[in-house]
Amino acid sequence: MLNVGDLIFVRGHIFDPVADAIKAGEWLLTHEDKRKVAHLYTHVAVYLGGNEIAEAQGLRVSGDGTLSRYYGNYDIGHVQMTYDQRQQFLAALQRENGFRYDWMGIFWLAVKALTGYDKKYKEHRTRYCSTYVGWALQQAGIKVNDETPVSLALDPLVWIETC
Repeated sequence: MLNVGDLIFVRGHIFDPVADAIKAGEWLLTHEDKRKVAHLYTHVAVYLGGNEIAEAQGLRVSGDGTLSRYYGNYDIGHVQMTYDQRQQFLAALQRENGFRYDWMGIFWLAVKALTGYDKKYKEHRTRYCSTYVGWALQQAGIKVNDETPVSLALDPLVWIETC
């Protein structure tokens, strides 16, 4: 069940018979099997209610988006938090709205993946999707691995509900 403050893990858009077969079987998985689907996640957003989400998406600034854009291609991530933590998390997301997408962060992820070089550049007020969510969770006192959507989905504090 989708609640305000839940994470929206978006699966990559691959249109072939094998990918379609995998998607058809995903709804059978439980949260214990999240490793089987986590590698498919290419984006993460936060549900705000109705058709509204908060996200950091390439080619625009961080802020509000629409859930229907990802219809049929997402799973729900639940993070256990108190009412106050949830309010702090949602407020932190709003404070991050309007900032540019973090293309340099994506570049450093690629460098790390290709070479193993793990020097983190100095962050400026920019975020890519998982760091946008991770930073806001941290403001509510919840520390997660926000390096990528996959690492966030695999974090022990995140429970995945497949759709």
